[in-house]
Amino acid sequence: MSNHTDILICVTKLREEEKRIADFLKDDAFNVEINLDSMELPLETDRSEQVGLALIRCLSQKKALSRSTMLELAGVDTVNSVKAITICTNKIYQSIVFQQANIPQPRFKVAFTSSNLTEWFDDFGDGFVIKPASSSWGRGIARIVGKDGLDAWTAARESIDPTQQSFPVLVQEFVEKGDFDIRVVIVGSKPIVAFRRVSVDNWKTNTHLGAEIEPMDIDSEIGSICNKLIDVLGEGIYGLDLFYDFKHNRYLVCEINQNPEFSKSWKIHGVDVAYHIAQYLKQKIALKSKFAQTIN
Repeated sequence: MSNHTDILICVTKLREEEKRIADFLKDDAFNVEINLDSMELPLETDRSEQVGLALIRCLSQKKALSRSTMLELAGVDTVNSVKAITICTNKIYQSIVFQQANIPQPRFKVAFTSSNLTEWFDDFGDGFVIKPASSSWGRGIARIVGKDGLDAWTAARESIDPTQQSFPVLVQEFVEKGDFDIRVVIVGSKPIVAFRRVSVDNWKTNTHLGAEIEPMDIDSEIGSICNKLIDVLGEGIYGLDLFYDFKHNRYLVCEINQNPEFSKSWKIHGVDVAYHIAQYLKQKIALKSKFAQTIN
């Protein structure tokens, strides 16, 4: 490692997104170092003091939390913070936090055993959505329709997880959201872009699963939700997923993640997310430098 690293970018692999962030920083003469999951971290005092800031962009949620925790304990500021990553990588934690902060979300319960699912079936009408505590790209999320569907899910789960190690799981009401959800990208404390992710073939509207991008305006209701989330999580870089609940005419928070991907979407909606991230990191470095000069 060189004598000083302004930005340490922690990645699983260097994708187009992180490369563009790094290029914007380097264009302004910032010293950037790429750190892969397999590489050692600057944890010793003499090394950690030489790092200005670490951007956590690991693909694995477990890696993101582990590496950010080690860096933060070693005295390196991370984006996002360990607190934010802890909440963002656990859907159950999110629901509890949103509930405490009065952030609108689908009705939910936390199931600690499969018998809870049977007990609660009628409480959610004719079905619900089951989500593992940690997952991404829509993996492991199942919509349960009818008791036969629940019986099939339970039987399949018991065959691969007889001791129920995958519990607890999040049980969430199914929201009539039409054929789209909404992704809002937050950088720092502000939403910089919003777009619909439309899929007529799949109720999971992830772009990873083929959803189409439709840019949209950020209205005052979305802005208010973003402000509440920042109050809870702190500033950072987030991908906020919203439903529009047509039954009650309001937005609901589906979930929020700490490592939003944007390589495809930004080319359609036209907002250069990598540029905004680089500008935010530069501002944080400048504030940190100003604070250091003040106390010295």
